[in-house]
Amino acid sequence: MPLNVSDIIAIPELRTRLLSGGQGLGRTVRWAHVCELADPTQWFGEGDLLMTTGIGIPVAPDEQRRYVERLSGAGLAGLMIGEDMQAPADLVALQQAAEALGFPLLVTHYGVPFAAVTRAIVDAGRQEEFERRNTIARIYESARLSIQGLGLKTLLQRLEKDVQASLKLVEPQSLEPWQPGLASLTPEQRAPLSQYRLETTGNQPVVRRCRLAEGEALVMAVPSLRDCWLIAHGEQLPDYGLLHHLVAVLGIELERLRVECERSLRLGSELLDDLLQQRLSRHQAEERLSQFGKPREQIHLAVARPAPAALAECYETLQRDGVSVLLRAQGEELILLYWGDVAPQLHARLHSALGLSNPLGHPERCLEALREARLALAHTNAQTPLAAYAQVGANSPWLPQSLDEAARVFRQVLGNLADYDSQQGTPMLHTLRVFLAHNRSWLAAAKELHVHKQTLVYRMRRIEEITGRSLDNTEDVAILWFALRAADVAGMQP
Repeated sequence: MPLNVSDIIAIPELRTRLLSGGQGLGRTVRWAHVCELADPTQWFGEGDLLMTTGIGIPVAPDEQRRYVERLSGAGLAGLMIGEDMQAPADLVALQQAAEALGFPLLVTHYGVPFAAVTRAIVDAGRQEEFERRNTIARIYESARLSIQGLGLKTLLQRLEKDVQASLKLVEPQSLEPWQPGLASLTPEQRAPLSQYRLETTGNQPVVRRCRLAEGEALVMAVPSLRDCWLIAHGEQLPDYGLLHHLVAVLGIELERLRVECERSLRLGSELLDDLLQQRLSRHQAEERLSQFGKPREQIHLAVARPAPAALAECYETLQRDGVSVLLRAQGEELILLYWGDVAPQLHARLHSALGLSNPLGHPERCLEALREARLALAHTNAQTPLAAYAQVGANSPWLPQSLDEAARVFRQVLGNLADYDSQQGTPMLHTLRVFLAHNRSWLAAAKELHVHKQTLVYRMRRIEEITGRSLDNTEDVAILWFALRAADVAGMQP
């Protein structure tokens, strides 16, 4: 630790005593140097101790007061005068001004060289630097262990011991722990910190200082995919440089967690695809699913159509919430394989309606469970954003109530058209879907299909002939549309 004024007085060999300004004994002394100029503040700054034989001290009382005011205003640690040297005989005004300002005024014995004072400060600085280097070494030893999988919670605990301060990682907006299991802020700490939330855009201060009930706290943003704060508080706060080292180490750990999260997302997506495409034997599928340590009776499949978002960020958020889930983006759908009763959490994080299948039971049922989830999703609405397959029908009685019913409706209404497409290699079903999706707009449908309007007219007339339904009849249009929806939920899309 650097010396303060009281430490200088306490060193016996320096033979220094306080003359005036006792309120400033706690001022930190960073450096000490001799200067005999009339205005030393041009050469000295905050934390510097001015040593003088007294040549530069004015004789007139008013000038002595202004002299002390300049030194104090410049942030000097204090003024040290060599005893029985060349200072004015009358220093009453100097002492009075120093006492009023709380500016330490010291007197050093004639036989003590000023160099000894400087050397004592240098030695203290060396010890401080030695301790600082040891602290930095400990910080990066903790970083090395974190790369080997130490874990964020354990890493924070080690870093707290390294710098002897309390450290917390929080989300800036909610001030909740960055990850479940990490230490939380107390209500007394949250109240003042909520007033110091950093703006997410524009120029930002590197370090924010916040006054807490138990003392000062330092707040610094940690570089990561999402906003993250490091909050340091306690009796001994890390300085600006150490705080940067802490943030660098935590940034590396968060990046490692992000890479691990992306790897887990990719492997989970591949496993989910293998299950849906039935590429795995029953034994292989059960072995892969058993790695998650969850009973298969608690496994469900869900389908959502969320707004476009970063899939990795969504998965990382669910992982930090402690939700075990496999995700796979497939067209406009997001397919999820999850364990337990976490559907409300999934809905809250995805901000999307969810269709839920019956329990999976065994891996061979994945494709059927996907169809169940799609059928359930078709029954969701603004009032019922979560729909389970076992409970469909109450809110949308006009939709198929089972997969068998969906398949039967599709075959009954559009079976001939599907067979025609299969035999002739034509896109009639897709054409019908696009035409109805654009509310029977000839121009909009032709544009999406990249065909001339007359080509579209020909196709629609052919569709009417094959299905026996007229596109000018509202009832027939409704039947065709619900048959297409039945194809969606039954997984019978061309």
